[in-house]
Amino acid sequence: MHRRNIAQSFLHAAKGMYYACRGERNMVTHLIIAALVIIMSFVLQLDKIEFIIILFCIAMVLITEAVNTSFEFMVDLFHGAKISGVVKMLKDIASAAVLIACVFSAIIGALIFLPKIIKS
Repeated sequence: MHRRNIAQSFLHAAKGMYYACRGERNMVTHLIIAALVIIMSFVLQLDKIEFIIILFCIAMVLITEAVNTSFEFMVDLFHGAKISGVVKMLKDIASAAVLIACVFSAIIGALIFLPKIIKS
């Protein structure tokens, strides 16, 4: 087994992020929303625990989107253009994981941000 140094590992991870952004417009959308949420966190002066919760939500959405994207690429690699009922079901379930992460993150974000927005 070839051992990589830490710099090579980070390079491969960066390439993975590039592929995820290139192959899935939703990843780019999630990253843009994440940047806006982080900016709003500073503007609304979230306390440390609120900011940590927001960062966790962002990570959860980005991780599920990355896993979903890689899963879809893998399924397409093995099944090509033919989409059987089972393949569609597998892709839909993987997409549901992203949806769940997004919905719960939006709820958590609303619970944290709305009181601060209403107050200001």
